[in-house]
Amino acid sequence: MKPVHVAPDRWNFQTLPDGDPISPIGGNILDPQHPGQGTLFTRFDEQDIDRRFGRMAEIGLNCLRQAIGINQVFDPATGLKADGMKNWDTFISLAEKHGIYLMPVGGYIGSNDWFDVELLSDSGRQLDDMCAFWNSFCTHYRHHPAIWAWDLKNELLYTPRQHMTTPGQDPREAAIYRNLTDRWPAFLEARYGTVDQMNRCYQSMYASFGDVPGSVDFEEAPWDLRAFDFRNYLNERGYRWCKVQCEVIREVSPRHMICSGNNTWAQPNLDLWLANGFHNRALYDLFDFTTHHPYPAWQCLPEAEGDPLDGGEGLRYWLNICIGMSRLNWHEKPVVLQEFGWYGGGTSKFLGPLPHRTEQEHADYTRALTDALRPHINGFINWPTCDMPDSNDISNHGGIFTHDMKDKALTQVYRELARDLKSTEHVRAPASTLLEVSLIGLYTCRSYQDEMWRRVDAMIAGGDMPDFRFV
Repeated sequence: MKPVHVAPDRWNFQTLPDGDPISPIGGNILDPQHPGQGTLFTRFDEQDIDRRFGRMAEIGLNCLRQAIGINQVFDPATGLKADGMKNWDTFISLAEKHGIYLMPVGGYIGSNDWFDVELLSDSGRQLDDMCAFWNSFCTHYRHHPAIWAWDLKNELLYTPRQHMTTPGQDPREAAIYRNLTDRWPAFLEARYGTVDQMNRCYQSMYASFGDVPGSVDFEEAPWDLRAFDFRNYLNERGYRWCKVQCEVIREVSPRHMICSGNNTWAQPNLDLWLANGFHNRALYDLFDFTTHHPYPAWQCLPEAEGDPLDGGEGLRYWLNICIGMSRLNWHEKPVVLQEFGWYGGGTSKFLGPLPHRTEQEHADYTRALTDALRPHINGFINWPTCDMPDSNDISNHGGIFTHDMKDKALTQVYRELARDLKSTEHVRAPASTLLEVSLIGLYTCRSYQDEMWRRVDAMIAGGDMPDFRFV
């Protein structure tokens, strides 16, 4: 295997030193267990891992995004764990054997490998421990060619709520909120200098910077400068959180790229958290390529445009929106669909119960989506690699393979995609128009967000292709 870097054209990936083009095509998570519930490193099975990598290679896949199993390999007090690292050495050697590049994803020390908003809100001890982990783990693999990129964490988002829960269910919410707002008064002081100057700008009468409210969840306050400032405060906080870890990784593992798994919160019909600390617009200069994770869950709500698996207008709209999201996330670097998908072969649920869908419906949808996005994306990594039967969402029937790595209808779609994109140099579709978007509008006004997506859909439907400029 040869190391992968971004090509000089800033759109393609290439292997070094020969410069051959390559695109990441593959899946997320090798075993049939959701990483929020555990990883394959908990009960390591070398033969099963070898077989699973072999099945990926058989259909031409070349990339796996995999949770590291951070608590199996690292202890903040003692450093790397010998047994866990022995398993990881075996794992990465099997990936190399089958020609599968890895995007290892960092987890939460003392917790799980996918979501923990309480630990994410802690920019003290937890951040120090993460830097120590990256320093040790990346040093160990600093010369290994099977690393496509280090992925800081999955779907970073500042919020007082645990993933996919409703407000008021977690007694830790108040403490998390305090953690996330502790630097807000200092941000205001650095921005305005004096309370009087801030009050003139806000047309307010606050007695101190500490009296100024801010909402971590999206606040509907159209064109309000205070609400806009709080979005920017979260962006600045998230930027610092990522930057310190990126600096550690680049110091000890300079040959490898860095990315971050970015959930596509900027999409229609969604309680939009466009700027909760980790949107690509605020972070792109830290990473070698940007990512986004589009799922049509919100499109399936009664008031939305409809499940794209039904075809027709719902599918047309969703494809246009995915094109728009891909172009919105372009910052003169490659854009990778690092996690995406839907389901087929049974019933499922996401925001609510979802009806039975066949494997063929799932395959047809994925083919339509990848065909539509190929001029705007350089890499497709399905969620998940294989079905996760015990998962509580679309992961249960979302895989390229069944849980035991047998073919599904979707397998053929990826076989064809891998064949078509192999050793192919891509050209990003040029823009025919530049869409200027107001950040204060996006950050404070839901109707402005909705209007942006209506414009994007109309442009693409009419044959125009936008790029975005935030003002």
